[in-house]
Amino acid sequence: MERAKLFGLAEIDPDTDEPDPEQIRLWGMELPEGHAVVYWRASGRSQVATFASASRAAQRFGPLYDLALVYP
Repeated sequence: MERAKLFGLAEIDPDTDEPDPEQIRLWGMELPEGHAVVYWRASGRSQVATFASASRAAQRFGPLYDLALVYP
């Protein structure tokens, strides 16, 4: 049975130009069927969004907050 995979949307390290796994700003879970759920807090409130995949979540949030997809 396939399991869900944890992923993050992290700041990009300016020295390596790669996502920095120590600077994850949004957390998500990619479900076995491919859908993704992202969780974050904004203004003291929990927020949740669903996407077709983790890469779609990165396409949505990455440009807004200068984040990149990382699987820790």
